[in-house]
Amino acid sequence: MKHMNMEEFANGAFTSQINRELEKVTENIQDPNTDATAKRRITVVIEFKPNDARNFVTTGVQAKSTLAPALGAVTALNMGKNLKTGEVEAVEIGNQIPGQMSIQDVQEEEIAEPDHAGDSAAMERKVDPSTGEIYETPAVTSNNVIDLRAARQA
Repeated sequence: MKHMNMEEFANGAFTSQINRELEKVTENIQDPNTDATAKRRITVVIEFKPNDARNFVTTGVQAKSTLAPALGAVTALNMGKNLKTGEVEAVEIGNQIPGQMSIQDVQEEEIAEPDHAGDSAAMERKVDPSTGEIYETPAVTSNNVIDLRAARQA
């Protein structure tokens, strides 16, 4: 029997199918959402169907890949009933406890608050970096320094 060049078999469709499946396998290996150590497989099927006289054979080629499935995602939910509305609520628990404020939340509130320039009752919110405590102080409306010792002597 004469040697057959498999790269030219079926007008190159055989090699094209294998390369396409090989690309799928390599992309699946590089996908961080799949198990890195799972086995992947490429199955090549060459099917021969001869006629009754056995002098003519139709040939089909097919390449299939078996890939690693995507990993599932796991999360945690905090569930409870809203005492005001009576509705059941579920909140995904991320990096912080539900209801706990983050520094980013405080900064967003400060940006959202209107400017109280000239308002004598305006309070300025500050965060103590050592404790994370939020405290309010009267907003400074002038740059004048008040000498309390001199005020007490008067």
